[in-house]
Amino acid sequence: MRAVTDTWLLTLRALRETVRQPGNEAANAFIPLFFYMVTVGAVGSVAADAFGVEDYKGFQLPVALLQGAAGVASGAGLALTLDIQSGYFEKLQLTSTPRFAIVFGRMFSDAIKSMVLAVAIVALALAYGSGFETGPLGMVVLVLATGAFALGYAGIGIAIALKTGSPQAAQAGFILFFPLLFLAPTFAPKEVFAGWLQAVATVNPVTYILQGMRVLITEGWDISDMAGAAIAIAGIMVFTFTLAFLAMRTREG
Repeated sequence: MRAVTDTWLLTLRALRETVRQPGNEAANAFIPLFFYMVTVGAVGSVAADAFGVEDYKGFQLPVALLQGAAGVASGAGLALTLDIQSGYFEKLQLTSTPRFAIVFGRMFSDAIKSMVLAVAIVALALAYGSGFETGPLGMVVLVLATGAFALGYAGIGIAIALKTGSPQAAQAGFILFFPLLFLAPTFAPKEVFAGWLQAVATVNPVTYILQGMRVLITEGWDISDMAGAAIAIAGIMVFTFTLAFLAMRTREG
């Protein structure tokens, strides 16, 4: 019970920092919304003829959601380095606060912020003309999936921050997302890719997350694709959480 309480209190602290610095979240919202509008405007009119995608607005919506989530989640590492440099992190270590609460407090706050941003992005997409085959319940699932991805992805920045204590290095966590995104079926279905890119996309976990999110919007309740997305997100979580806690042990040592 103490661990849950401490995690929640540290999550609230991180969320209060957001209220004091709203400019950071405005930037996180601008990037995915800008790319969404530009991509749909540039490709949407030819998507049906070029590669058989009728609802390109819906097809691109998961891309915007993952971009937003990665942008928000990358802030966890940067904020943690500021705690390290200010001495607040060391003070927490001297208390009875569980070590995983120190890590998860930051990560949960970013998951919550990502879900708030996801609601705004979904609302914009609907106003822009995107369909949504699974209705309100599908929207809830989509927002929760975005938060789960953000929770997992935040572990990269946290691990870098704990290992290096460097704000510049922690910010690199966001840069790592772009190769994963652009080596996935981001702008077109995987079937139209060149052979080598299809092979890379097949082993890229972001491919399965995008597919699972897209079926909610453009097709319906496809359990197979949704399960693939859930497994991919869970795999990212296991990997990044392991990195974060190994880095925590290094800093304690």
